[in-house]
Amino acid sequence: MKALLAVCALASAARAQPDHSTLVYVGMAMAPVDYIAGTALHEGSHALAAKLVGADVDELHVFPPGIDPKANVFRFGWTYVHGLHTKADRITFLIAPKITDTLLLGGFAALVFTSAWPGNKYAQLGLTVAATGLWIDFAKDVVLFRPQNDVSKIFELWCIRGWRQVPARLLYAAMDVGLGYVVFHGYDRLFDRNDPTPVIVPLTRLAF
Repeated sequence: MKALLAVCALASAARAQPDHSTLVYVGMAMAPVDYIAGTALHEGSHALAAKLVGADVDELHVFPPGIDPKANVFRFGWTYVHGLHTKADRITFLIAPKITDTLLLGGFAALVFTSAWPGNKYAQLGLTVAATGLWIDFAKDVVLFRPQNDVSKIFELWCIRGWRQVPARLLYAAMDVGLGYVVFHGYDRLFDRNDPTPVIVPLTRLAF
């Protein structure tokens, strides 16, 4: 009898899992929140890196997006600091969001490629939406060549100009593909009905 009740409980839990349409709609609802959080993470990484090298943060703008009054270009957010005295200081400031993205996506990979991946679909969805935002933030610089772009500034500081950027950008693109596969695997597990959900059942309590 107890075994029958346990099976019924597991069946009810399986029915409670959301369908694919629900996951898509909830994911779309999460997107604006993820955008704001992602912008804050990006600009906050710049600000933290500046403080770590001894610079001062003059302005940290996260929301709303708009025309940066100093650069006169559209941006989702911006950070202005002073006190970056060396080339290494400036590179640390500029590359900080990419390091943050890579570290967090590495943590996501540690979940999605192992049994640590949560069984709850909404938890999977939240993690995958967040990872998507991180990947977009990392990947977008492959196709952005404006002088105001962080990666463009880093290449300039490293004296990588003209055709010399080709191998550097190809390497960057390869990293994008690798991290993109990690995010893709998250979606693959999210929408896989056969993906095993860890269930702990005390076998000693099952009896007929």
